[in-house]
Amino acid sequence: MYRRMAIFSRSATAVLFATLCFSGNTVRAQQSAQKGNAQTQAKENPFSGAEDKKLMVFAGAWQEDVRYAGDPADSPSGKGRWIARPAYGLYLVIGYEGNGPEGDSHAHGVMAYDHEDRVYKLWWFDDAGGIGEYSGNWKDDNTLVLEHKKTAGGRPFRERITYTHVSDDEVHTRIEQAWGTEAYKVYLDASAQRAQLTEGKGWGEKLSQQGRRGRLGRQPDSQPPAKKPN
Repeated sequence: MYRRMAIFSRSATAVLFATLCFSGNTVRAQQSAQKGNAQTQAKENPFSGAEDKKLMVFAGAWQEDVRYAGDPADSPSGKGRWIARPAYGLYLVIGYEGNGPEGDSHAHGVMAYDHEDRVYKLWWFDDAGGIGEYSGNWKDDNTLVLEHKKTAGGRPFRERITYTHVSDDEVHTRIEQAWGTEAYKVYLDASAQRAQLTEGKGWGEKLSQQGRRGRLGRQPDSQPPAKKPN
């Protein structure tokens, strides 16, 4: 068997090599064509309109400083990073991560324009069991405001998120919270800069100074004030 393999002709070897090269080039060409077709189909999605494309200003990788209520103005105590990936020309699929003294914080979200209700929506799921559904619209060309209502601890709780597209490389986020009929109070302000991040375990270097307070859609940090007896 080994002797027969050893006297395999040079011409046969050349034919086999040429065949493998041709097959490899064909496969690569097909993969490239499929990728190109997929990108073309995504761009030509007939269901994608101007409202959907407005969300794409938030697409990409971002790294941010987070200043919670009570932090000094020039000394934010939190850090975070997130990647927002476009899907079908209609949605943004978001992965978020934070880390700090109280442990890691991770979440996933989906942002989209609801063509039936004519509002923008955000669904947010974090690793502490927090689930939030937000809706709203653009206040102006650069400011998207989304609100969320739920019952927590037996009392109504509201949260408002304001995204400001400062530039192609900068996004600001403000989260405000309120119990019952109280006025909104600032929970955090974040300033994000476009970054080069690879999603995966730890996303590379270790984040610091962010605890489990996390970000969007988190459960309220504190329970509502106890009701006074009649």
